[in-house]
Amino acid sequence: MTGFGVIGAGTWGLLHARVYAATPGTFLAAICDLDAERAASAASIAGARVYTDYRELLADPEVQAVSVALPDPFHREAVLAAAAASKHVLVEKPLATKEEDALAMLAAAERAGVSLCVDFHNRFSPLFAPARQALAAGELGPLQLAYYRLNDTLEVPTRMLRWAARSSVAWFLASHCLDTLLWLLNARAGVDAVERLFCVTRSRVLWPEHGIETPDFYLTTLEWRSGLVVQLENCWILPESGPSLFDLKCELVGSHGAIFIDGSHHGAVQKQTTRSVYPDAFVAPEIAGVPSGFGTESIRHFARCVMDGQRPLVDGLDGLAVTRLILKMEESALQRQPVDVGSLYALP
Repeated sequence: MTGFGVIGAGTWGLLHARVYAATPGTFLAAICDLDAERAASAASIAGARVYTDYRELLADPEVQAVSVALPDPFHREAVLAAAAASKHVLVEKPLATKEEDALAMLAAAERAGVSLCVDFHNRFSPLFAPARQALAAGELGPLQLAYYRLNDTLEVPTRMLRWAARSSVAWFLASHCLDTLLWLLNARAGVDAVERLFCVTRSRVLWPEHGIETPDFYLTTLEWRSGLVVQLENCWILPESGPSLFDLKCELVGSHGAIFIDGSHHGAVQKQTTRSVYPDAFVAPEIAGVPSGFGTESIRHFARCVMDGQRPLVDGLDGLAVTRLILKMEESALQRQPVDVGSLYALP
């Protein structure tokens, strides 16, 4: 049995803990959070040990690998400490919000000979798998344009994330979208590449009305080497009255075909009580008491790779590429003009 630890017992950290507790061949050895009560609650699902200092968790001899599920700005130190302790690491997206932090994590994992995996779970999604297969087979012909929307309601930055002001919807949501696009278009292998982007943001809701100093939305146009143009929309100011916490739509239009993805309002399940809602049927639904869905499959993939000594399908270099792209988005928004992107995967 392989022991796993979780650093950060928030909503997604709890999911990591539940997956390790329920995956054959693994067990949840320990969980850490600054909030001891929250850590204890998460640990109770499997009788795991509780820590409030992740350095003590990393010193636990039963912990062979860890998930870092801390808020966006706090990944670097935990990942560096985990690598120094020779622990394999799965870190929540984004890998880092600074390029130098991402590079430091990559270097630390390389020195320690441990895996560094980023939890970009759309790569395991049955919603995007047909698109990946169709593009690989050339069924759509050369892609001409794409539209990708991933938005959240106001509940996310105002109540769900206590640290929203220290991040942005670009780091929280666009990170998923950008990795999905790079993966779909096989950018790491050099099949296509983002050459230029133009990004616009506004701050007229969260800061004036809620006192949260972070942009309401990012609208980004990405121009690719192949001639493809992608329009990316990410906001977290949707009304809370909507039937879903998030809104995901993706359209890929090629010269010979198109694919349309509805990841949130597909109507696979609709529940009508005091209002109509779409319960989660794909990301992390619970089936027979076990967390399921593609949001858990990415975590299980990391666990299996640790157990089998295999390299994860998503690694730190993928995280670095996304970090660099979002930094370019912020640069463009600040300058109010398009910016060239440059190489996303090159190391110093």
